[in-house]
Amino acid sequence: MSKNRSLDEIYGQCVAEGNIQEPEEIDWEKARSLLDNAELDLKSLKEITSILENNKNFGKLWSDRYEIIRQLVQGILLLEKVNSSNHQCLYAYICVKHSDWDFDWETLEAMRLLRNGVHYEGRPVNVEIWKQYKVKFDVYTQTFMKLLKEKLKGV
Repeated sequence: MSKNRSLDEIYGQCVAEGNIQEPEEIDWEKARSLLDNAELDLKSLKEITSILENNKNFGKLWSDRYEIIRQLVQGILLLEKVNSSNHQCLYAYICVKHSDWDFDWETLEAMRLLRNGVHYEGRPVNVEIWKQYKVKFDVYTQTFMKLLKEKLKGV
């Protein structure tokens, strides 16, 4: 499992296996659409978060917050002429090529792995894990959103 592998190993594998592509043109429209979708999803999710928390539906919250981050990262990278259908490769690229942005590889990887557990294995997310990551989701979402908006300015 990827938990035991370093960021550099994973990034190297992504490159070697062709999981990081460089489109010929920047897809400004798709990047803008991903931002719009992420903003709409976040607005809707904020309106129902307390309901989901009261119902202890932390897996839904986790998956939805993860998807918002994924959309934002994909939008940012599209503007850098980078694309991948592999989420791990998207995050590895961000952490390797933009280390100055201070995103923590282990945090992104934990978010991805737990989301996959919810989606593919039916694993629940407990309240302690949700509380531990809720602020991280907020910070990462706002930071990625700011970065994508800055990259789209003037276009």
